[in-house]
Amino acid sequence: MPAAGGSTMIIIGGDALALSAAREIGQSQGHRVVVLWPADPEFAAAVEAVGAVYVAGRADSSEGLDAAGVRRAVSILALSGDDQLNLRAALRARDANPRIRIVLRQFNRTLAAKIEQNLPDCSVLSLAWHSAATYAAVALDPSCFRGLQFPERDGPLTGFASRIADRPDIAGHSVGEAEAVLGARIVAIDGAIDIGRDHPIAPGSRLIVYAAVDRLLASTPRQPAARSLPPMRSRLRYVLRRGPWRLRRMDPYVAPFAAIAVLLFAGGTWHFRDSFASDWLTAAYFVLTTMTTTGFGDITPNHDNPADVAIAMVLMMLGTIFTGIFIAFVASRLTRAQWVRMQGLRPIHRRGHIVVCGCGSIGTGVIDLLLDFAKPLVVVEQTPDAALVERARDRGFDLLTGDASRDDTLDLCNLGAAHSLVALTNVDTLNLEIALGGRARNPSMPIVLRIAEANLAASIANHFQFETTFSVAALAGPVFAGLSRIPGARGRIAFDSQEFAITETVLDDEPELPPGAIALAAEDGGDITLIRGLEGLRPGTRALILVPFAAAEDRASLGAAAERVHGS
Repeated sequence: MPAAGGSTMIIIGGDALALSAAREIGQSQGHRVVVLWPADPEFAAAVEAVGAVYVAGRADSSEGLDAAGVRRAVSILALSGDDQLNLRAALRARDANPRIRIVLRQFNRTLAAKIEQNLPDCSVLSLAWHSAATYAAVALDPSCFRGLQFPERDGPLTGFASRIADRPDIAGHSVGEAEAVLGARIVAIDGAIDIGRDHPIAPGSRLIVYAAVDRLLASTPRQPAARSLPPMRSRLRYVLRRGPWRLRRMDPYVAPFAAIAVLLFAGGTWHFRDSFASDWLTAAYFVLTTMTTTGFGDITPNHDNPADVAIAMVLMMLGTIFTGIFIAFVASRLTRAQWVRMQGLRPIHRRGHIVVCGCGSIGTGVIDLLLDFAKPLVVVEQTPDAALVERARDRGFDLLTGDASRDDTLDLCNLGAAHSLVALTNVDTLNLEIALGGRARNPSMPIVLRIAEANLAASIANHFQFETTFSVAALAGPVFAGLSRIPGARGRIAFDSQEFAITETVLDDEPELPPGAIALAAEDGGDITLIRGLEGLRPGTRALILVPFAAAEDRASLGAAAERVHGS
């Protein structure tokens, strides 16, 4: 039976992103959210818990879409992890309802752009690339709490960050003067957003600023300083303990042989010192040449003394065995060291570098964004593909092939001198293990964590004090929810108990800001400028705007907030 109700929004997906989008859309008045996905009792309970309707069925089948009420739906959000399934479901929905708005999740950004250009009333977003902007921005500036590219898709990396007015060129000056110094748009001062250019900034005030990340880096208050080199004694102790020659699990097999060889050498030296009536050095010289079968012949045992001849024979025989074992051991170590280096596991000697652990879809986007900055980059990936290896050669970043959760892999990354660590694998517990390992090696190093589910991300941030932990679903869910209503939604930010929709819009002939909205930046002909209003901007200019949500007890969704900009 089709889902009943008024205007319906259909969500295709069975993961945390679908739940996040359902929760966001469910906050909008007059809309009914239906989640279509094959039967899964646990997921069905989670859907109902966020106030949405669960319909069990195939997302790309006419029967499933009809059961979800596609013919009366105003939009469909295809958010599964399968790009082909998303496209099939969206096109079948459009066949059944030519007026339905389509929002697609697609990994391939090039394909996403082409679909948007050729399919009317459709928005396509790459979850990985959208999330990558925040991870990259925070890795560069730990005081940043949201990153995005403006203009969307190919623009420079920008971000929202917090600052404290403790500098003499900011404290006591006006907002306009401080913005000129920072190269940033000051959005709020101690939570107040109704501020003009002449508004004074009191010393110690907390500022929320927006700017290109390269400008934020010039004023970041938490530039992680690489730790100074330890004293020579400490460095030597570290080398002896952590060097490749330290005893490993297989070395106990070699240790008894080494001990026996030393005892044999000492015993032989003691015997022949008395036998030759010579000094210790001469006796040790004879024993060493005998054990290594060098045999110069300048010193020989007394053939009239059978004990001397027998002991010399034992030294020669055992010495040959021990010498062979020693050569085999050294050859094994050299071979292993060469193999490890060929696999990309080598000590990193950079300083002030960013370590990226995990190079999946999100990690690839983060690497692309970070390469535009001057920070050295070290990438740790357990199974790098040929494209990543070739890219590392072309772009000059270090690629280590290994498991980032292992202590020996992290030891190679020189985390004591790193700028920051970003854990981006597809497994939440693995990311947490990497983060804890990184903290053990450098407690002051900023660590950025990727966690899939929003509640788990909040718990980890709270209990482990990883402040820069971000949920992919929490970052992207509000964007998909906003796109379900109108193009241009870019997400949501919150600061000082206030929430805002981020909207990118193309201005018309008479642009006007909605009440309480904050103009941030404008792009016209490739030039990006920070703005405080829409006055003087030409039609066709792209503008980035913050639109405040309504009061919490009667709050509209991100899409509704975005619609206020486009409808102004």
